[in-house]
Amino acid sequence: IYMGARERLESMPLNREERQILAHILKLTREAQPEVQAVVEMAIFSDNQQEIFDRMRSVAMPRQRAIAEQVGVLLQLQREQTSAAVRNAEASYDRVRNLMMGLGTIALLMGMSIAWIVSQRVTRQARQLATQAMYDPLTGLANRTLLHKQLEHEIEVSKRMHTSFGVALLDLDRFKEVNDSLGHYVGDELLREAGRRLKETVRSVDTVARLGGDEYVLLIHDLNSKNLPVIAKKILACLDKPFHWKNQSIDISASLGVSLYPSQCKDANGLLRCADIAMYVAKRAGKDYALYTPEQDHSNGSDLSLKSELREAIESNQLSLYYQPQIEHRSKRVVGLEALVRWNHPQRGFLEPDNFIPLAEDAGLIGPLTLWVLKTALGQLLNLQKMGYDLSMAVNLSARDLQDMELPASILALLAGSGVAPKNLILEITESAVMANTSDALAILTELDRMGVTIAIDDFGTGYSSLAYLKRLPVDKLKIDKSFVIDMENNENDAVIVRSTIELAHNLGLKVVAEGVETPAAWDTLTILGCDSSQGYLMSKPISADKLEAWLEESAWSRVSTTALNAS
Repeated sequence: IYMGARERLESMPLNREERQILAHILKLTREAQPEVQAVVEMAIFSDNQQEIFDRMRSVAMPRQRAIAEQVGVLLQLQREQTSAAVRNAEASYDRVRNLMMGLGTIALLMGMSIAWIVSQRVTRQARQLATQAMYDPLTGLANRTLLHKQLEHEIEVSKRMHTSFGVALLDLDRFKEVNDSLGHYVGDELLREAGRRLKETVRSVDTVARLGGDEYVLLIHDLNSKNLPVIAKKILACLDKPFHWKNQSIDISASLGVSLYPSQCKDANGLLRCADIAMYVAKRAGKDYALYTPEQDHSNGSDLSLKSELREAIESNQLSLYYQPQIEHRSKRVVGLEALVRWNHPQRGFLEPDNFIPLAEDAGLIGPLTLWVLKTALGQLLNLQKMGYDLSMAVNLSARDLQDMELPASILALLAGSGVAPKNLILEITESAVMANTSDALAILTELDRMGVTIAIDDFGTGYSSLAYLKRLPVDKLKIDKSFVIDMENNENDAVIVRSTIELAHNLGLKVVAEGVETPAAWDTLTILGCDSSQGYLMSKPISADKLEAWLEESAWSRVSTTALNAS
């Protein structure tokens, strides 16, 4: 037993101090063993009990006590070490527990921080989208959507309080000349400055909105026929001061049309329509402003007659489409057509879209007109595909089209009836059209994208959408406005815009189409910059339907050719 205990003791994992004590115990044991053996032999063979007890007390017992003391020292040391180990374990546990609590707290705080950051970002983005849905992105003024809400609210308040207000529609004169001569950037600055001046001129309770283009609307409280002359002159006077751009002074004037609630119109649309009629009366008469009267409807009979004729033209197929080819840079062949509507009026001759599209929108005819263009263009495309031409067809949508929630279903029905694949239909929209009513536009474009229709942003660079908005739109192509392309060989700013647009589009996975290519140098530059395709007078002017087939058969652009630049 002793030997087994000793062996187990020696095999235990002991530290240096414990091993020293154990070695001393073994030494004492070896020294005591002969004495113990002698006492045992005396007890066996001797009858002298006193001598045996004396020997045990004087020799054996002291050595055994010394061994016992050392064993006690060893046990005490091990107890102390065990207690220390327990304390260390408890301390380690406390440290680990505190550490875990600390880490848990940090993780909780980090989680809360991340959640707060995400929440703030989502809230900020939602606020930005809400702002973009209600405010004009260029001037920061109310847009058409917010203006209608304000008008409807003001009508309800006026009904309860028996008060009145007025709507003034203001149009900048000769603004197109500024845009054409000085460029879109200067035009944008002028629009911003006009908005600032109008905002500073009216009271804080009044509303200033921008409808788009160079049209502004002012909702003015307590406006009536008596105080109108003073208020109108004050509004127009704020625009009389020249606009300064670098070293240039730009003089511009405006025409103002006014309608009153409740004496003249009873609803928001009526107020805007009457103010619009009065504004055109003022512009044609060369006056600063005009107050709407019912007689102006008759003096405006020319426009009313044109609207009626346009309705008849749509219903009886008096309109026609012209097609401008789009040429791919890589292959130098035609890959698509853009459909452009024309009206050959019996008395007025050929009318460009700018002359009758606004009338169509004002008369509520833009929907039927758009569907006519789509149906005719898809029919033409189907005929060309049957002849072996693998082409796409681009059709322009207006801002009003992007407010028609039935449009996707109508287009789907037209595609099904024509047999044209959705991807071969390209719908071109402008940035300003999207911004006019962002929520409806996004919903409509998302549904069209789901259907497989190709979406392109037309006149890119002249609008005001942010990059964040561009990322959210289901867009497949960007079209660079011709105002940047035509002069990019001589204007470094235009060249930078074209190059940056191509890089931006490609980084977003979008194709690029350039408009207004009129020279071989412009074509070559766009090819070097990586533009995907182009259209312009270099390749072809818009072609009537009866001449399109001949162009496709004869033009070098309708097949892969290295001589296309010289053959067009």
